[in-house]
Amino acid sequence: MREAAAGAWAITLLLLADLVTVLGAGAIWLALGGDPAVVGVTAAALLAFAAAMLPLIARRGPDGQPPLWPPFVLVVIPLAVLAVGVPALGTWMFLDSRPVDVTRRVTLDGTPPLVNGDTVVATMRTDDPRSRLTIAFDVAPHDPAAPVCVPTVRLTVTSEAGPGRDQVRKGVPGDEFSFTLGRGAREVELSVLLEAEAGCEVNLSVASAYLDD
Repeated sequence: MREAAAGAWAITLLLLADLVTVLGAGAIWLALGGDPAVVGVTAAALLAFAAAMLPLIARRGPDGQPPLWPPFVLVVIPLAVLAVGVPALGTWMFLDSRPVDVTRRVTLDGTPPLVNGDTVVATMRTDDPRSRLTIAFDVAPHDPAAPVCVPTVRLTVTSEAGPGRDQVRKGVPGDEFSFTLGRGAREVELSVLLEAEAGCEVNLSVASAYLDD
């Protein structure tokens, strides 16, 4: 009798472990961009397996011992929901708060070499909009054999589109320029004005760019 009860509890705990593992992994995978259909099919298969085990869990022992179904409903399922829901919510909040690296998504329309007074337009489009863009530019000599003039370069970066247009930031190559984009902004356009000494020819590139809130 005790062995049968212990076996039923073992099955119950096994179902709990399977439920937590599969649904928890599915929730994290979904947060990382996985296919919802795969998560749904996996969860449905696990729930179908659990349903098939219910008659065994609910079976009354030969001496009239109460079935395990009521405690399974009242204890195991809520614990499984909490064990999956809390970590999944925490994971989603963590992933949603991380900066999104968009360095490779920024394109520059300028043709090197760039000289004093030239303006380059930087554009970026994203499917994961955030409210702020932080970007840094790098400048390198166009001709490595020419005299070094990079330290004299100054940049004026202006936002040209969206709710955050007409924001102006000034600095030197390597500085980070932050722009408020507003919620839901998927396209960013910046103009980069280069100031340098006469005869200085340089190439402009994006050192880093990321979106965050």
